[in-house]
Amino acid sequence: MILADIEPTVLAVYIVMAVGFIVMVWGIKNMSTKSNARIFMVLGALIVFGAVGASFFVSGTKSEDARLEKNARIFRSAKAERAAAYIAERFPDGGSAAFLIDDESNSDSGSESYFILQELQSRLSEKGVSCGDVIIVGELTTDKKTGEEKREEPTDAAIMKKKLDQVYDRVDIVVNFAGLPSSTSELKKITFLTKKNTATGKNNMLLMCDNGLPYVEQDMLKSGRVCAIIDYISEAGSSFDMQKNSAPKDLSEAFDFFYYLICPDTLESYIANNENYFITK
Repeated sequence: MILADIEPTVLAVYIVMAVGFIVMVWGIKNMSTKSNARIFMVLGALIVFGAVGASFFVSGTKSEDARLEKNARIFRSAKAERAAAYIAERFPDGGSAAFLIDDESNSDSGSESYFILQELQSRLSEKGVSCGDVIIVGELTTDKKTGEEKREEPTDAAIMKKKLDQVYDRVDIVVNFAGLPSSTSELKKITFLTKKNTATGKNNMLLMCDNGLPYVEQDMLKSGRVCAIIDYISEAGSSFDMQKNSAPKDLSEAFDFFYYLICPDTLESYIANNENYFITK
């Protein structure tokens, strides 16, 4: 084992253990000649046993962290795969997708949205769906007069409308990682959600939720303007320990365990169990 490959905390435990062992051996060898050798022997033994205990704790923590990372990767991959499969089913002859994502998520390669975006683009390409624009909302802007930096509100209806209008005639579907405005009046300002593209007849949106309770009207799902929502199943999230439990290896099983796909076909059954999920007029 190369020292550079050992975690610093684990290396520290090994060093303490070695020191304790040396002290203990010195005490044993000098018990007949030095009066304080017994004290050193006992002290060394305590250090060794303490370090051994600490090594179990450190390795256990490392194991839990690895399981957490693995579980997160499986669930995120499952979410990307189900979204890709759903989109590919809607456009069996090939289609085009754009992606709406918050600037902070897009800038953080460790974020859930960033990971799923990369996975989704790869899986869509494999299924024959072309991946177009990545539309960024919630960007940092600088006031020309004061020079002060300010971050745009990611779900600002005017900004979202302007940016989505740029791809309106070029894509069949927008995958939305950023969320939507929180009022009916604001939602109706977004052309992509209210006006059918007469050129393709396909324009709609897949909403990928990270925090639940999306601001969507049921009518938008019924009409297909928001064609589907993929969200967490809260009961699973509250009972599943990401550090101690193991996610299903099969991506379809992992998705069904942790997420729910809400579309016109499943809307009524979902509402029956989650009556406060959608905004109302």
